[in-house]
Amino acid sequence: MSYSSGSHEPQLIKEILNQSECAWLETILRKQTYDESVSKVVKFNIEDALLKGENYGSQVYRLKLEIILNNGKKFKKSLIMKREHAPNDASAGHIELPVFKTEIKIYRDILIEFEAIMNEFQDPSDKVWGDLIGYKPYSVIIMDDLKAKNFKVADRRNCLDLNHAVLVLQSLGRFHAISHVLLQRGILNKDDLGIHYMQSNSSITMRLLEGAYRQLACVMDEHWPPKWKEAAQKYTKESKVVAQKIRKLFEFPKNGFLVLNHGDCWTCNMMFKYCSYEENKPIAVKFLDFQISHFNTYIYDVIHFLYMSVRPDIRRKNMDRLLIEYQKTLKNTLEFYGLTDVAPTLKHVHDEARRVEYLGMFYSMTSLPVTTIDIEDSFFAEKLQSDCDSKDIYNAESFKSEKFRKFVEVDIERWINMGLI
Repeated sequence: MSYSSGSHEPQLIKEILNQSECAWLETILRKQTYDESVSKVVKFNIEDALLKGENYGSQVYRLKLEIILNNGKKFKKSLIMKREHAPNDASAGHIELPVFKTEIKIYRDILIEFEAIMNEFQDPSDKVWGDLIGYKPYSVIIMDDLKAKNFKVADRRNCLDLNHAVLVLQSLGRFHAISHVLLQRGILNKDDLGIHYMQSNSSITMRLLEGAYRQLACVMDEHWPPKWKEAAQKYTKESKVVAQKIRKLFEFPKNGFLVLNHGDCWTCNMMFKYCSYEENKPIAVKFLDFQISHFNTYIYDVIHFLYMSVRPDIRRKNMDRLLIEYQKTLKNTLEFYGLTDVAPTLKHVHDEARRVEYLGMFYSMTSLPVTTIDIEDSFFAEKLQSDCDSKDIYNAESFKSEKFRKFVEVDIERWINMGLI
């Protein structure tokens, strides 16, 4: 039976939802929560969750549990455990920032506020992050296993196609918009998090940035066709100033639009769910690893993703469309949350993308060889804290790849013509 709106409906609702029945609803909801809670873990095993080369900031394991619920039923559950590298673990060798503390703060404090405001506005969209189960300050994080919910990581070696790129940029637009709303309300503050690691002038960061261009230039000079020798000389020279230039780019611009940046938005830090009846069509994405998240203008996540994860020919051909998709979603989400006429214009997005294209060049020329190569040891994290030549942090074989050269040669000519190097 259905009821049309009218003068008797409020009274009818009042009769249906009387005090005793509200108490009854509370009782059955509590019972459901109790019945579905864990009574005992009876068995578990542990396995590596990632292949080598897919994560350098932590050790990641999958825990497969057999549990008994309070209602007596057996239940199988899968969790992800991230464990911080020990301070004396040479295999870590990574940035000198409190990455686990940052990620825990993101899940424990910031994403909780994201969910609260989504609930307040009854946002029907799926959240674009997974669930934190618990943590041990500040060395262990337990997460829900998204693989058990039919999400999976795309193959980093092939880069992402247009369908994946559009979905990610739309999701970034929503993520950034909600963070801006919370900043405007004063619930979040730009000082809640630290800087991006590339803003640091630490010796590790300097070696990481300088070494990438040094190895690139060496391989270009010795192993690429002769026409690239002049470009190799340019990148050798550029290695001396790359860290300084990137730090400058991360300074907040006067007309910047402040958001929470994921900070490391690339293929292995996201998982996709796919359409059941159309192969390789992603329908949902979840962002992972908020270890170097930071507050700054929105463009850093956009450029990081486009130049590190999208197949270069697809990026070049569809750059306008991809920026349109991002800006449109950012604007629509802000308007949904009551902030009209505050979103950056499409022109502003294009201008920002041009302003930080040097950063895109750095990601393409130094990260693509590491992330798309087929060999296991494309990057030697343990050498970051050694006194070796900085170029030896990177495996020369990665830069020798014909696949990589074909990915970037069109862009190199454009960047040289633009005067970026």
